[in-house]
Amino acid sequence: MESTGGTPSPAEAREALADIESAQRAVRDTPWPTWIYPVNAALLGVMALTFLLEENRTTAFLAVASTIIGVNVAAGYRMGAPWTVPTSRGFLAAVAAAGACVLAALVAADLTERAWPVVVLAAAATAAYLVAGVVHRRSTGRPQ
Repeated sequence: MESTGGTPSPAEAREALADIESAQRAVRDTPWPTWIYPVNAALLGVMALTFLLEENRTTAFLAVASTIIGVNVAAGYRMGAPWTVPTSRGFLAAVAAAGACVLAALVAADLTERAWPVVVLAAAATAAYLVAGVVHRRSTGRPQ
């Protein structure tokens, strides 16, 4: 495929690339709807609690995971950016902590017969994601 336009100068190319980067950052830092934070937090807590089930543990886990993905993609489509990940490092770190709590709940459920460690880790996952929500709202400049 040929280009019918002229070759840009190095300065024009740098400016065009800077504009693209700026546009990508603006999309990635678009505020999310307020309701998404508690919904995601609750779903992560429920996901961690699925490890307490005796039967159909995997099915329940996959159902909750599918719900999380579906809710986030649907909200993303409504915002016009379904697959973007925010640039806030604090948000990403808190989400990683929430995911680590869910993973730790899996390990705890396999290593012990007691339910309380899984419940504590589910609560920690929920709390970590709520912190992530606050960090994300602040990073986008939206009030609490």
